[in-house]
Amino acid sequence: MSNLQTRPVLGEPTRYTFPKPQRLQVGGGTVVAIDIPGQPYAAIRLVQPAGGISEPADLMGVAALTNEALEDGIHGNSSLAPSLERHGAEWVSRIGWDSFITGVDAPANRIADAVGLFAEALRTPALRDEDIVRRRDQLIESFWLEASVASTLAARSIGGQLFTGRYATPLSGGPAGLHELTPENVRRFHADSVASVAGTLVVVGDLSGVDLEALGRTVFGDALATPARHTVAPDPAPGDLPRILLLDRPGSVQSALILAHRAPARSQVDLPKVEGMSDVLGGMFTSRLNMELRERLGYTYGVGCRFDLRRDSGVFVISTQVEAPTTAHSITATLEQIAKLKDEGATEGELAAVRESNTVGLPVSYSTAGRLAGALVESVVHDLPEDHVDRLRAGFERLTADDLQQAARDYLHPQESVVIVAGDAETLREPLAETGFGPVEVRDPETLWAVPGSTTP
Repeated sequence: MSNLQTRPVLGEPTRYTFPKPQRLQVGGGTVVAIDIPGQPYAAIRLVQPAGGISEPADLMGVAALTNEALEDGIHGNSSLAPSLERHGAEWVSRIGWDSFITGVDAPANRIADAVGLFAEALRTPALRDEDIVRRRDQLIESFWLEASVASTLAARSIGGQLFTGRYATPLSGGPAGLHELTPENVRRFHADSVASVAGTLVVVGDLSGVDLEALGRTVFGDALATPARHTVAPDPAPGDLPRILLLDRPGSVQSALILAHRAPARSQVDLPKVEGMSDVLGGMFTSRLNMELRERLGYTYGVGCRFDLRRDSGVFVISTQVEAPTTAHSITATLEQIAKLKDEGATEGELAAVRESNTVGLPVSYSTAGRLAGALVESVVHDLPEDHVDRLRAGFERLTADDLQQAARDYLHPQESVVIVAGDAETLREPLAETGFGPVEVRDPETLWAVPGSTTP
């Protein structure tokens, strides 16, 4: 006689609701906070608009260098990390095109101490000449090291193919421009765009006993309110579309392959429709491109696509790495899948997978203080309503197969694309030309960012 019990029937998943944040004005800045009772570790993030797009044209990379230099703290020579570690805290920072993010992760019962050290490092760092030069040289060295990887090389080439102006150069700046940055450039950028701007302070964790107003006063001091941001879509790069850029890597047995074109700004798209369509095409393991290029043809270990949506514009990118002899067919097979999605639309099974992946997993996606803080940071950067996560969830719940097909028709424009291939030009030039996609331009990768007239990187 079996003692096994009948497996319980699964119920409907609980509908996730994003926690409602507190919001208060403190001096020139704003504090946005979510209290999570029992969450012992807190995430603190300061959002300022000093991202890559805010840099002067002759100082590209200064935001990234300034962001790095803050880690040297008020005493220089990487002094910040040991100071924070005494409180169990860790420095967090990054820059985006539209944002300059700094902050700390810290035990909730040590928030005040950690935020005090953070505020000092942010507002009054040492910014010594020797530290800035060391950080600058490290950025340049990292740039070339990372660019030796074919996929990174191809990805960093996208901006120069689609945009003029700041977006034509990678977010961290190019080596030539970075090399010209001086300690005084960094100190001036910090004074004008970081130290004197209050920003928005995001605080997430168990906030029982935490004085949010006091935290705001500590971080903002007498800094001025964040200035209004004006966005203008950048001009396109010169050259006919579509076209192929072939970055020569002699002897390479693989090709890094990217198809990219411009997209609208974050505020101009219906995000559930756009991201749902992107999931069907290349955002899930069961996506069209992965099933074709990986599972059926065996050309790659994986392929993906995504929209990089900024305040003033965006980019759509498909990326993969394939065996060199399959490069040309990988392009035509990708174009065929785009055309098929636009012509025939998504299946009900694909629609169900999109809905589930973007709704059922939300409790896990926002289960940590860091993830919740990240959602608040996004809302600040893009001026989104505080319930934007709930609106996204509801949008995915309302999606139809027709919505996904219309999004493919509205937002996928292969005829306006650039295909970037990092691979062996000698063997790839002719097959790429035979695809009929567009003219093929061969470049030495080092010439993309070298000093004009220079023969060395």
